[in-house]
Amino acid sequence: MQMANTRLTIMRGTQANAYGDLSDVGTVLYERVPAGVVESSKQVFDPATQTPRTVRTSTAVVAGWVDVLTSDTIMDESTGNYYMINDIQLQPTGPTGITPDKLLTLRWRSGVTPGSD
Repeated sequence: MQMANTRLTIMRGTQANAYGDLSDVGTVLYERVPAGVVESSKQVFDPATQTPRTVRTSTAVVAGWVDVLTSDTIMDESTGNYYMINDIQLQPTGPTGITPDKLLTLRWRSGVTPGSD
């Protein structure tokens, strides 16, 4: 990974709150994982409603050694935003033998704090 612009907290599994309710946000597995997170948007035309729409996508790049699964929840420590991971891909690498970075396709989760679900 060439440049990290934030740090991530990775949460996995389920966690029970004080009332015994299970949360799918999970327990903290890793904190302060260096990552590059980018949000991009594009304008598309919705033929059903005849109006333009803005589609936003978020992507993160983490080092190849980071243990992350599509069932994990991640939190951007600089913004406090929570994300679910839709897809994990390995970036192409040359013949150097270095573990390639992981490219995460993210989906934003709103109204989430640890133990809130």
